[in-house]
Amino acid sequence: MRHVSQVDVAPTIAHMLGISIHGPDGRPIEEAQGWRCQNAVLAIVDSLGCDLYKWLEPELKNISVLAKHGLVLRAKAVSNHTSPAIASILSGLLPEHHGIYDTESAKRSPILSLPEITSSAGMRSAVVMEKGGAEIYEGLIEFIGAVPRTLSPLEFDQEICRLSLEALSSKPRLLVSYFIGIDKAAHNGLTSDGFKEAAMAIDHCLGEIADAVQPGTMMVVVGDHPIHAGLLKRTHDPYCVALIIGRKIQTSNVSIEP
Repeated sequence: MRHVSQVDVAPTIAHMLGISIHGPDGRPIEEAQGWRCQNAVLAIVDSLGCDLYKWLEPELKNISVLAKHGLVLRAKAVSNHTSPAIASILSGLLPEHHGIYDTESAKRSPILSLPEITSSAGMRSAVVMEKGGAEIYEGLIEFIGAVPRTLSPLEFDQEICRLSLEALSSKPRLLVSYFIGIDKAAHNGLTSDGFKEAAMAIDHCLGEIADAVQPGTMMVVVGDHPIHAGLLKRTHDPYCVALIIGRKIQTSNVSIEP
């Protein structure tokens, strides 16, 4: 797997959509620049570090299809915490440049993220994530799916999936969805079976989303940080997350044109 960075995700999607991000720290990933895509789905999977992804890969039927026919990259994690990492994924900026470290600083930030830039360019965008993060986009984008943290991790991810499918029915040019099950499995001290169950549930959701997207859609799956606890916890550099990129070219599957 070639090394890139989380800050390369937003410039890659922006380049595909034909929009500009002001002064990003990242750059478009070269291998995806020539793809003929019209839409993008960005799935952020909490704690999907590279080590964990390699271990889970045999269980991930739908993500493995995307990986087999697309790009599988090691993306340098810019932070070991969720809020600054997601802000970097969505802005193309390093944490020291976007200054977002929690939900409150995100609400106050003047930095425009990829969904806002997409909507400002006249293209429909959608965000589906936990309630505090989703509410930041009130009045700024066309579709917001806000999921309460009071749900169990499995129920939370299932609701993310349901709202993502609802968002796709309105044909957005960009959909951002955020899944938490793997991270919660780690923090709740679950065994290897618990990790696999959480990952397979997310993989099932991503399969449903892949079936629902239109041909010509770029699909991006990326972790926010390596796992914090339990199985395959990363304790030293390099701190990298899995980044999988593919595109749907037929109504029946997600793949890459030769």
